Amino acid sequence: MKIFIVVISFFALLLSWQEAVAWGGRGHHTLCDAATFVVQEKELRQFLTSRPHTMGHLCNIPDIAWRSLPGEMTKEGNPGHFFDWEIIGGTVKDFPLDYKKIIADFEGKKKANEEGLIRSIPHEFGSLWWRADQFYRRALVGKETLAASALGATVAATEKADKKEKSEKEKAEKKKEESDDSAFNKAVYEFYVNLGIMGHFVGDNAQPLHTTSDYDGYGKGHGGIHGYYEDVMLSAMDGDLQFKVMKEARKMRSAERKEKFLVEKTLLEKMRALSVASNADIDLILKADLLKKPSEQAEERGMKIRKPAEREPIEKTKAKFEPLLVKHLARGVALLSLLWDEAYREAGSPKLSTYKSFKYPLVPEFVYPDYYEIKKDESAKK
Repeated sequence: MKIFIVVISFFALLLSWQEAVAWGGRGHHTLCDAATFVVQEKELRQFLTSRPHTMGHLCNIPDIAWRSLPGEMTKEGNPGHFFDWEIIGGTVKDFPLDYKKIIADFEGKKKANEEGLIRSIPHEFGSLWWRADQFYRRALVGKETLAASALGATVAATEKADKKEKSEKEKAEKKKEESDDSAFNKAVYEFYVNLGIMGHFVGDNAQPLHTTSDYDGYGKGHGGIHGYYEDVMLSAMDGDLQFKVMKEARKMRSAERKEKFLVEKTLLEKMRALSVASNADIDLILKADLLKKPSEQAEERGMKIRKPAEREPIEKTKAKFEPLLVKHLARGVALLSLLWDEAYREAGSPKLSTYKSFKYPLVPEFVYPDYYEIKKDESAKK
């Protein structure tokens, strides 16, 4: 019987890990879908509001596609979903932003929150902020091509005004420009695909339980709270949830109510400020979590035996969780839409209406983190 319990506990831990790297499909889709309507740059807004379904899909890619990838991809990809700052200690608001320096300063040192050494910063501490920054940078790789589009549109309009018949060479060139392989179409595709994937990590940062090593609440007797909050309770919300989130996000971006995470200078500073706001709300989530019986955990033969908390019926707690879910999702939407606006301006405010491709990003290729050196696992080859 003990062996059976240990095996069950092992799979429970695997489930908890999976829950720790997701808002849940509805949550992430809501974030990116709603953000298209909160964007303020007119040209970008028109482009994105014709693709809210696409952006919602992209927002889920790191969970629905990349989490099932083999070996090293999963190993290096999963830690990008969280920020377990407690293993280093200090305060979130003062946390350094140079990831390689964090590795140099803390890897191999004692953990601040439990026994043992920090063997790997990337895999134990996580890299949520830096993963979002990576996809922002990737979106702007083709910014010179994007910036040239505004000039190109002016030239095209002038040529049309001349009312001269185009030569066969000009027609062929136009056909080439409208193909998936044209430089402009490829640049636009990479621009919005990377910004959509970035949305996943901005969204994770808006979920308070992604900003603590006690992500599933067992340390405070609320075991199982992670999946319960972001999936079970979110699924219990009515169909008007996205409208409520969008409305709240617009308030956050309004001139009279600028949240700190919206006014910081760099993306990493904004993500840090959002983590501060998210982390401060963990106790509010636990307070709304009405328990019949607290969770239990013990250690036996090196394995953690965990029993999740028993909770009151959803009907009794739904009203307590809804304002929290709306606020946390809205924070993600507000920051994401702001970052999309900033990326658009940094790309030179391209003429996105001239994008002609129908290519759909069904399963974008996995991207390895580029902000630390990936050490190959030689033991796996033996």
